[in-house]
Amino acid sequence: MRRGRPASTRESLYLICGLVALTQASWGLVVPVLPVYAHQFGATAAQLGVLVSSFSVARVLVNIPAGMLADRVNRRTVVLIAVAAVGVVLAATAAAQNLPTLIGMRLLLGLAGGVAITVGQSLLADLTDRSSRGQAMATLQTFQLAGSSLGPALGGITAGVFGPRASYLLAGLVALLMAGWASTRLPAAPVREEHEGGTRRPGGMITLFADRSYVAACLIGFTVFFIRFGGQQTLLALIAYTWIHLSTSTFGITLGVLAVVNMGMVRIVGRLSDRSRKLPIVCSLLATGIGYVGFSFAHWPAVFFIAFAVVGLANGLSGSVPAAYCADVLPARLRGSGIGIYRTFGDLGGLVGPVALGVLIDRGGLSVAGIATAAVSIISAIVFALLAQETVGRRARHPGADVHKGTAEPAPASAGPQIDGGLA
Repeated sequence: MRRGRPASTRESLYLICGLVALTQASWGLVVPVLPVYAHQFGATAAQLGVLVSSFSVARVLVNIPAGMLADRVNRRTVVLIAVAAVGVVLAATAAAQNLPTLIGMRLLLGLAGGVAITVGQSLLADLTDRSSRGQAMATLQTFQLAGSSLGPALGGITAGVFGPRASYLLAGLVALLMAGWASTRLPAAPVREEHEGGTRRPGGMITLFADRSYVAACLIGFTVFFIRFGGQQTLLALIAYTWIHLSTSTFGITLGVLAVVNMGMVRIVGRLSDRSRKLPIVCSLLATGIGYVGFSFAHWPAVFFIAFAVVGLANGLSGSVPAAYCADVLPARLRGSGIGIYRTFGDLGGLVGPVALGVLIDRGGLSVAGIATAAVSIISAIVFALLAQETVGRRARHPGADVHKGTAEPAPASAGPQIDGGLA
C-alpha cells in the first residue's frame, strides 16, 4: 500500500481518537445483536450473562500487560495491530457455529479491544502536554460519545435487514479499513520526545504507588466506573421502573437526552480542565453524591428527574478529566503501564459496582443502595481532594516528580511538537 504524506500533529490526534472511539463503537454496534445471535445457539439467561461478562473479564486481564507492552515497543504499531485484530475477531465472530466459539470470540475481542484503548490513550497522552491534554481527552470523549450513540442504531438496523451475522461483518470491515487508512497517515513515531531531566533511577510499576496523586487517580477511576455500571445502569433503572413506573422508552429517551447534553458540555469542560484538573473532579463527585441521596427518596417523578439532572450535569462536569489527570501524574517512561493499571481499577469498579449494589438492593432495598452509592462518591471526592495535587494552573505542583525526581513531564516550553492550547 502506498503511504501518503504523514499526518500533522493535529491530524494524528484525530486519527488516534478515531481508532480508540471506533473500537468502542464496534462493541456498541453489536450490543443489540448479541442476545439475538446467542439465542440462535440456544443460550440460557445465565449463559448470556457469561457471554457478556467475558468481555469485561478479558479487559481486566489485559490492561496492565498492554500498558507494559506500550512502555517497551512502538505504541503506534501496537495500536494499529490491536485495531486490526478487533476487526478480524469481529468478522470471525460472524462465522461462529456454536456458543463456546461465540464466548471465545468475545474473550478475544475483549483482549484486542483492551490493548487498543489502553495503548491508544497512552499514545494520545504522549502527543499532548498538560496545557492542552484536557482538550485532547475531551476530543476523545466526543468521538466516543458519537460512536456509542450511532453504533447500536447502525447495528440494529443492519441486523434487522440482513441478519445478526451481518452486523459483525460490517463492524469488522470498518475496523480493518480504519486501521489500514491510519497506517498510511500516522507517522512512524507520532510520540513527541520527552526531555526528562536528571538521572533515571531504577524502579518499575510498583514505584507508581509511592505517588499519592496517582493512587488518588486510580481511586477516581474505580469510583467513576462503580457509579456508572452499578449506579446508573443498575440502581437507577430499578428506581425508574419500580418507584416511578417509567416505561422503557421514556427511560431510554431520558438517557439519550442526557448523553446529548453531556456531549455538548465536553469541549467546554475540556477547556476548563486545562485550568484546573482537581476542581471539576471534586465538584462532580460531590454533586453526584448529592444526586444519589436524592434518588434514595425519589418516590415521586419530580424528585427523580431533579436528582437525575444533578447527576447528569455532574457527569458532564468531569467527563474526561480523570483520564487527563492520570496522564499528568505519570512519568513518561511508565505512562503505558500506569494507564493500564488505572484502566484496570476502572474495569474492576465496573465489575464490583453492579454486584455490590445488587446485594444491597436485595438485602436493604433501593434506598440503602442509593445512600451507599452517595457515600462512595462523596468519600472518594474527599480523599481525592486531600491526596491529589493540582497539575495545571497556578497551583500546579507536577506530582509525577514525587516518585522519581526528574522523571516528571517537562514544561510545555521545553517540549517538542504538541497540540496547541487552542485546539478546536
